[in-house]
Amino acid sequence: MATRFERTLQDIDKRCRKHKLPYAVIGGIAAIIHGSLRVTADIDLTILAEIDALERVLKIFANDYVALRPDPLRFFQRTLFIPLQHKATKMKVDIAAALSGFERAAIARSQRGLYGKAEVNTCTVEDLIIMKLVAARAKDISDVETLIPANRKQLDLKYLRARAKEFIEVERSDVPERLEKLLKKYRGK
Repeated sequence: MATRFERTLQDIDKRCRKHKLPYAVIGGIAAIIHGSLRVTADIDLTILAEIDALERVLKIFANDYVALRPDPLRFFQRTLFIPLQHKATKMKVDIAAALSGFERAAIARSQRGLYGKAEVNTCTVEDLIIMKLVAARAKDISDVETLIPANRKQLDLKYLRARAKEFIEVERSDVPERLEKLLKKYRGK
């Protein structure tokens, strides 16, 4: 029998594919798919939608999901993020609108990945590492510390370094430095 996570992920994938809504699973579920041994309480995804299409996104999920914020469209338009809860499974699903070039590229580069029996679009491990380094919370750095050794043989280091350097332009000069420190720490392990 499928878990709540699997059922919710299958539902998300079915909806997004039916409505031709490009998406990628990110966050804890993506970390688990890419080899991190951790737990997560929700499902995070990023979707390719312009600000004027956010109402359409909410409609795609409206029948089987409950918005966890009052005036969900206004909240979504203001924050580019909306927390929902799947009615049947009670799983929390955080949806972020991908507006930056990096986020859009992460969706375009996403690959099909398996979480249990659920096959979903998942951001690449390289894009996930960059997202985690930018977020820089303790749990994100911990994820990176497991993702690098778990994927070291297939990591696209050239891509990783190039993407990390892009964040210098948005006043996040710590991202490339943190990446290099972690790559060095796990080299050859």
